[in-house]
Amino acid sequence: MAGKTPSRDNPQEKLFRELRSYAEQQCGIQVRCERLTREFGYSVRSGACMVNGKKWVIVDRALPARDRMDLLADEIKQTVDANREIPPNIRALLR
Repeated sequence: MAGKTPSRDNPQEKLFRELRSYAEQQCGIQVRCERLTREFGYSVRSGACMVNGKKWVIVDRALPARDRMDLLADEIKQTVDANREIPPNIRALLR
């Protein structure tokens, strides 16, 4: 496996993990990364929902890291208070 970067060490994977941690710890969003099954006749997509009054975001882990980050950043933008202190690396992803 020489020359191939493990996905865990990928910079975008690291940013996704930071974004996920921020969403869960600071915004109260539950994030689940699942392998969403696709079969003939229906299409499954990542997205947000409310469960017992709590926001959940289901993320297809088969999506590229950039797409997972964009999805989660959009949900955080809808939740986060404009006056909340946001770390610079997270703020850059919320633009």
